[in-house]
Amino acid sequence: MKTPLLLSVVSAFCFLFSSAHAAIITDTISGWAESSSQDIGDGTNKVNAYWSYNAPNKGWFYGDDVTIQSDVAFATGVTDITQITDASIFAFTSGSVGPLCDAQCDTDAVGDFVVWRNISSGYYGVIRIDDILGFVSNATLDATLWFQTDGTANFSSVPIPPSISLFGSGLLGLIRIARRKKSV
Repeated sequence: MKTPLLLSVVSAFCFLFSSAHAAIITDTISGWAESSSQDIGDGTNKVNAYWSYNAPNKGWFYGDDVTIQSDVAFATGVTDITQITDASIFAFTSGSVGPLCDAQCDTDAVGDFVVWRNISSGYYGVIRIDDILGFVSNATLDATLWFQTDGTANFSSVPIPPSISLFGSGLLGLIRIARRKKSV
């Protein structure tokens, strides 16, 4: 009798984590060349991001004056993507923000967060500046990115780590084995 209840609880737990986090894409960018643009999106919707070198470990980030249809904002005070519950509150500009720091030059040892908003569709994309390497025209940027596929400005629910999903699947498997042994 307790096994079906436990199975229901575990199934609900796994469903909540998988469905609540399905709308945010996360990835990394490595070697993003200085003075170049990068599309961040889901294949259908996107923001267009652009950056340039400022000084060692620092860069400028640009909005619609340079990019294609995206304004930019510095996510002031953010040290974790889950703190962004409403990206629309940041001060967006068609100009530039910066200079902003990577993890090495930032006082909290976490790179600055930059948000782009597509001015036509309203979709949001975010990067965390992990590392700015090289100098001037040969500089590159490494970043972690997030894109909200449902068009909202809420990044507080990040994708569940695969290890937790596997834990839930493993637990379901153990429950099924226990049920088989009990019925034999």
